[in-house]
Amino acid sequence: MILVKSRGLYVHVPFCERKCGYCSFYSVRKDNGLVSSWLEAVEREAGRYSVNGRLRLSTLYIGGGTPTVLTLSEWERLMSIIGNNFDTSTLIEATCEANPNSLTAEHLAFLKADGFTRISLGVQSLKDSELSTLGRVHDSRTALDAMKLVKSSGLSLSCDLIFAIPGQTLRTWDYSLKSVIEFADHVSCYQLTLEPDAPMFERYGHDDLNSEGYKFYRYAQYFLPLKGFEQYEISNFAPEGYECRHNISYWNHSDVIALGPSAVSYVDGVRYSNPRTLEDYVADTEGTFEKLSPRESAFELAILSLRTKWGVLRKNLLPEIESAIMNMPDDLFVFTPERIALSKRGMRLGNSVWSEILLRSD
Repeated sequence: MILVKSRGLYVHVPFCERKCGYCSFYSVRKDNGLVSSWLEAVEREAGRYSVNGRLRLSTLYIGGGTPTVLTLSEWERLMSIIGNNFDTSTLIEATCEANPNSLTAEHLAFLKADGFTRISLGVQSLKDSELSTLGRVHDSRTALDAMKLVKSSGLSLSCDLIFAIPGQTLRTWDYSLKSVIEFADHVSCYQLTLEPDAPMFERYGHDDLNSEGYKFYRYAQYFLPLKGFEQYEISNFAPEGYECRHNISYWNHSDVIALGPSAVSYVDGVRYSNPRTLEDYVADTEGTFEKLSPRESAFELAILSLRTKWGVLRKNLLPEIESAIMNMPDDLFVFTPERIALSKRGMRLGNSVWSEILLRSD
């Protein structure tokens, strides 16, 4: 069921209390005047999708930034905009990202009453020294309290964790993993990567974080399945039935409408990138369009599908893509008559697999 094409809606909330040290996503410090201007711009953009009637949605994802810095009145305005322009009666999943320091019981009550089903909580680590290195505004106690709060609300909880943090050990990584699965039914594990515009880059950007990450990632692949969390995507683990359906839409090349500055839509084979800054977005500056050719779409679909445990349908593979796969070691893949997927080892070496496939795209 979760592999069926669907239409999702993503809304980017570009406000944060403070920029984290590793973050390269677009965000600005919250200001009430900026929030009002952003909401007006979101309403204008949403209206362009509803000129011929409200589009039916299967998934909704509110991300950021930090959506939980919005007040309840700001949330009411945002959800009114969404409800006025899209049909949310068909939603099978609605997710809100949250940070432990700004998530409140009032937020959870509002979100649950408005049909949300999941909270994606940015825990990142449950060791204070590692949180300090990352520049997070919360400590481990606040994260634990937030997880308990979500659990008691009855909403599904997904937790983000980061590995290869300078100073992190397998022991502290094990502690964070064990702690979050007491409350979460979905875990996302991301390796620390630093872009030049990230605040941490000057101090750590030239360290070999990639070589450090392998052992942490392999441990997650070993530990989480033992606890019932199957790896269904390169970075994501969940018991069956708790996968993030919105993100699966991206990996299936399904249509996703995206609202807000720096947000990227993909509809009917066309990718539309909104203006990156809030200033340009509010000013209604035109974004950029990219129409994928059938060949470009086939390569992109193969790489995205190979991120998941389901892999790619053989019937969707161009001959040169299948040839590239067949020329790589067999133990990187799981082969069936209908599909080709990455093995656990293949997922650990995913970047190398995709690089080999992309060499055939020229």
